[in-house]
Amino acid sequence: MGFDDWSAVRLSLLVSGSALLLYALPSYWLGVWLAGTTGRVAKLVNILVMAPLVLPPVVTGFLLLRLLVAFNLPLYFSWIGAALASGLVAMPLWIRSIRIAVEAIDPRLYVVARSLGATRWRQHRTITMPLLRRGLIGGGVLFFGRTLGEFGAVMVVAGNTPGKTQTIPLAIFSKLNAIEPSSIWPLVGASLILSVVLIWLSERLLRGPKRKKSQASHYVATE
Repeated sequence: MGFDDWSAVRLSLLVSGSALLLYALPSYWLGVWLAGTTGRVAKLVNILVMAPLVLPPVVTGFLLLRLLVAFNLPLYFSWIGAALASGLVAMPLWIRSIRIAVEAIDPRLYVVARSLGATRWRQHRTITMPLLRRGLIGGGVLFFGRTLGEFGAVMVVAGNTPGKTQTIPLAIFSKLNAIEPSSIWPLVGASLILSVVLIWLSERLLRGPKRKKSQASHYVATE
Protein backbone atom coordinates (compact mmCIF):
# COMPACT_ATOMS: atom_id res chain seq x y z
CA MET A 1 0.00 0.00 0.00
CA GLY A 2 1.43 3.36 -1.08
CA PHE A 3 1.22 6.71 0.66
CA ASP A 4 -1.82 7.74 -1.40
CA ASP A 5 -3.61 4.54 -0.46
CA TRP A 6 -3.01 5.08 3.26
CA SER A 7 -4.13 8.67 2.84
CA ALA A 8 -7.42 7.50 1.31
CA VAL A 9 -7.97 5.00 4.14
CA ARG A 10 -7.20 7.63 6.79
CA LEU A 11 -9.48 10.16 5.13
CA SER A 12 -12.28 7.60 4.81
CA LEU A 13 -12.11 6.82 8.53
CA LEU A 14 -12.07 10.55 9.33
CA VAL A 15 -15.08 11.22 7.10
CA SER A 16 -17.07 8.27 8.46
CA GLY A 17 -16.21 9.05 12.07
CA SER A 18 -17.20 12.69 11.61
CA ALA A 19 -20.46 11.68 9.92
CA LEU A 20 -21.19 9.37 12.87
CA LEU A 21 -20.86 12.29 15.29
CA LEU A 22 -22.81 14.72 13.09
CA TYR A 23 -25.79 12.42 12.50
CA ALA A 24 -25.98 10.56 15.83
CA LEU A 25 -28.39 12.91 17.60
CA PRO A 26 -30.68 13.63 14.59
CA SER A 27 -30.89 9.90 13.80
CA TYR A 28 -31.66 9.02 17.41
CA TRP A 29 -34.45 11.52 17.89
CA LEU A 30 -35.98 10.92 14.46
CA GLY A 31 -35.98 7.16 15.02
CA VAL A 32 -37.61 7.48 18.45
CA TRP A 33 -40.10 10.09 17.26
CA LEU A 34 -41.16 8.12 14.18
CA ALA A 35 -41.63 4.98 16.29
CA GLY A 36 -44.06 6.73 18.61
CA THR A 37 -45.86 9.12 16.28
CA THR A 38 -48.61 8.62 13.73
CA GLY A 39 -50.42 10.97 11.39
CA ARG A 40 -49.77 12.75 8.12
CA VAL A 41 -46.84 14.79 9.40
CA ALA A 42 -45.02 11.69 10.63
CA LYS A 43 -45.68 9.91 7.33
CA LEU A 44 -44.31 12.87 5.38
CA VAL A 45 -41.20 13.09 7.58
CA ASN A 46 -40.66 9.35 7.21
CA ILE A 47 -40.82 9.64 3.41
CA LEU A 48 -38.33 12.51 3.42
CA VAL A 49 -35.78 10.87 5.72
CA MET A 50 -36.03 7.51 3.92
CA ALA A 51 -35.78 9.03 0.44
CA PRO A 52 -31.94 8.73 0.26
CA LEU A 53 -32.34 4.94 0.41
CA VAL A 54 -33.95 4.91 -3.03
CA LEU A 55 -32.69 8.13 -4.60
CA PRO A 56 -29.52 7.85 -6.67
CA PRO A 57 -26.69 9.07 -4.41
CA VAL A 58 -25.70 11.57 -7.10
CA VAL A 59 -29.14 13.18 -6.78
CA THR A 60 -28.86 13.28 -2.97
CA GLY A 61 -25.44 14.89 -3.29
CA PHE A 62 -26.69 17.43 -5.82
CA LEU A 63 -29.60 18.45 -3.56
CA LEU A 64 -27.26 18.79 -0.59
CA LEU A 65 -24.84 20.87 -2.66
CA ARG A 66 -27.64 23.20 -3.75
CA LEU A 67 -28.72 23.52 -0.13
CA LEU A 68 -25.21 24.44 1.01
CA VAL A 69 -24.91 27.04 -1.75
CA ALA A 70 -28.35 28.48 -1.00
CA PHE A 71 -27.47 28.99 2.67
CA ASN A 72 -23.96 30.21 1.81
CA LEU A 73 -22.26 27.43 3.75
CA PRO A 74 -18.78 26.90 2.23
CA LEU A 75 -18.52 23.25 3.29
CA TYR A 76 -18.44 21.79 -0.22
CA PHE A 77 -15.19 20.52 -1.71
CA SER A 78 -13.93 19.65 1.78
CA TRP A 79 -13.80 16.54 3.96
CA ILE A 80 -16.58 18.02 6.10
CA GLY A 81 -18.76 18.20 2.99
CA ALA A 82 -17.87 14.57 2.31
CA ALA A 83 -19.00 13.67 5.85
CA LEU A 84 -22.30 15.51 5.37
CA ALA A 85 -22.94 13.85 2.01
CA SER A 86 -22.06 10.29 3.03
CA GLY A 87 -23.97 10.63 6.30
CA LEU A 88 -27.09 11.89 4.57
CA VAL A 89 -27.13 8.81 2.35
CA ALA A 90 -26.54 6.43 5.28
CA MET A 91 -28.80 8.09 7.87
CA PRO A 92 -32.00 6.20 6.89
CA LEU A 93 -30.33 2.90 7.86
CA TRP A 94 -29.58 4.22 11.34
CA ILE A 95 -33.03 5.76 11.80
CA ARG A 96 -34.69 2.52 10.72
CA SER A 97 -32.63 0.43 13.15
CA ILE A 98 -33.55 2.75 16.04
CA ARG A 99 -37.23 2.85 15.07
CA ILE A 100 -37.47 -0.96 14.88
CA ALA A 101 -35.75 -1.25 18.28
CA VAL A 102 -38.23 1.18 19.87
CA GLU A 103 -41.24 -0.51 18.26
CA ALA A 104 -40.07 -3.85 19.72
CA ILE A 105 -40.34 -2.56 23.30
CA ASP A 106 -43.31 -3.98 25.19
CA PRO A 107 -45.82 -1.06 25.50
CA ARG A 108 -47.01 -2.46 28.84
CA LEU A 109 -43.77 -1.21 30.38
CA TYR A 110 -44.87 2.36 29.70
CA VAL A 111 -48.31 1.65 31.18
CA VAL A 112 -46.68 0.41 34.39
CA ALA A 113 -44.31 3.38 34.46
CA ARG A 114 -47.18 5.86 34.10
CA SER A 115 -49.12 4.10 36.86
CA LEU A 116 -46.12 4.65 39.12
CA GLY A 117 -46.09 8.35 38.28
CA ALA A 118 -43.10 8.38 35.93
CA THR A 119 -42.87 11.42 33.65
CA ARG A 120 -42.37 11.03 29.89
CA TRP A 121 -38.70 11.94 30.20
CA ARG A 122 -38.23 9.39 33.00
CA GLN A 123 -39.97 6.74 30.90
CA HIS A 124 -37.64 7.55 28.03
CA ARG A 125 -34.54 7.48 30.24
CA THR A 126 -35.37 4.31 32.16
CA ILE A 127 -37.17 2.23 29.52
CA THR A 128 -36.56 3.46 25.98
CA MET A 129 -32.88 4.33 26.16
CA PRO A 130 -31.66 1.07 27.78
CA LEU A 131 -33.80 -1.19 25.60
CA LEU A 132 -32.92 0.42 22.26
CA ARG A 133 -29.19 0.44 22.95
CA ARG A 134 -28.56 -2.59 20.76
CA GLY A 135 -30.41 -1.06 17.81
CA LEU A 136 -28.64 2.26 18.34
CA ILE A 137 -25.14 0.77 18.36
CA GLY A 138 -25.79 -1.85 15.69
CA GLY A 139 -27.38 0.73 13.42
CA GLY A 140 -24.45 3.06 14.08
CA VAL A 141 -22.00 0.40 12.93
CA LEU A 142 -24.06 -0.15 9.78
CA PHE A 143 -24.17 3.63 9.25
CA PHE A 144 -20.38 3.83 9.61
CA GLY A 145 -19.89 1.07 7.05
CA ARG A 146 -22.29 2.67 4.58
CA THR A 147 -20.48 6.02 4.79
CA LEU A 148 -17.18 4.27 4.11
CA GLY A 149 -18.56 2.99 0.81
CA GLU A 150 -20.35 6.10 -0.40
CA PHE A 151 -19.20 7.35 -3.82
CA GLY A 152 -21.76 9.39 -5.79
CA ALA A 153 -22.87 11.89 -3.16
CA VAL A 154 -19.30 12.46 -1.96
CA MET A 155 -18.07 13.01 -5.52
CA VAL A 156 -20.73 15.67 -6.17
CA VAL A 157 -20.37 17.56 -2.88
CA ALA A 158 -16.67 17.15 -2.04
CA GLY A 159 -14.95 16.36 -5.33
CA ASN A 160 -12.03 13.96 -5.75
CA THR A 161 -8.90 15.70 -4.49
CA PRO A 162 -6.14 13.33 -3.28
CA GLY A 163 -5.25 13.93 0.35
CA LYS A 164 -8.22 16.27 0.92
CA THR A 165 -11.47 14.65 -0.22
CA GLN A 166 -10.40 11.40 -1.90
CA THR A 167 -11.89 8.53 0.11
CA ILE A 168 -11.39 4.83 -0.63
CA PRO A 169 -14.17 4.56 -3.28
CA LEU A 170 -12.94 7.71 -5.04
CA ALA A 171 -9.33 6.49 -4.96
CA ILE A 172 -10.42 3.16 -6.46
CA PHE A 173 -12.31 5.01 -9.19
CA SER A 174 -9.20 7.07 -9.98
CA LYS A 175 -7.03 3.96 -10.15
CA LEU A 176 -9.44 2.33 -12.59
CA ASN A 177 -8.46 5.06 -15.05
CA ALA A 178 -4.74 4.79 -14.28
CA ILE A 179 -2.07 3.31 -16.52
CA GLU A 180 -1.48 0.43 -14.09
CA PRO A 181 -4.89 -0.62 -12.77
CA SER A 182 -3.28 -3.51 -10.86
CA SER A 183 -2.44 -1.00 -8.10
CA ILE A 184 -6.13 -1.04 -7.25
CA TRP A 185 -5.92 -4.32 -5.30
CA PRO A 186 -4.58 -3.00 -1.94
CA LEU A 187 -7.50 -0.59 -1.65
CA VAL A 188 -9.98 -3.22 -2.82
CA GLY A 189 -8.63 -5.58 -0.16
CA ALA A 190 -8.84 -2.92 2.55
CA SER A 191 -12.40 -2.11 1.51
CA LEU A 192 -13.43 -5.78 1.62
CA ILE A 193 -11.89 -6.34 5.05
CA LEU A 194 -13.57 -3.25 6.53
CA SER A 195 -16.91 -4.21 5.00
CA VAL A 196 -16.85 -7.79 6.30
CA VAL A 197 -15.83 -6.73 9.81
CA LEU A 198 -18.47 -3.99 10.05
CA ILE A 199 -21.28 -6.16 8.66
CA TRP A 200 -20.39 -8.97 11.07
CA LEU A 201 -20.30 -6.56 14.00
CA SER A 202 -23.60 -4.94 13.03
CA GLU A 203 -25.36 -8.30 12.66
CA ARG A 204 -23.98 -9.48 15.98
CA LEU A 205 -25.26 -6.38 17.74
CA LEU A 206 -28.66 -6.24 16.04
CA ARG A 207 -29.41 -9.97 16.45
CA GLY A 208 -28.13 -10.45 19.97
CA PRO A 209 -30.18 -12.18 22.68
CA LYS A 210 -33.37 -10.36 23.66
CA ARG A 211 -33.90 -9.17 27.17
CA LYS A 212 -36.52 -10.96 29.19
CA LYS A 213 -39.55 -8.92 30.17
CA SER A 214 -38.76 -9.43 33.83
CA GLN A 215 -35.34 -7.93 33.24
CA ALA A 216 -36.75 -5.07 31.20
CA SER A 217 -39.25 -4.16 33.92
CA HIS A 218 -36.28 -3.60 36.20
CA TYR A 219 -35.80 -0.22 34.51
CA VAL A 220 -39.23 0.91 35.69
CA ALA A 221 -38.78 -0.08 39.30
CA THR A 222 -35.19 0.94 39.97
CA GLU A 223 -35.42 4.66 39.27
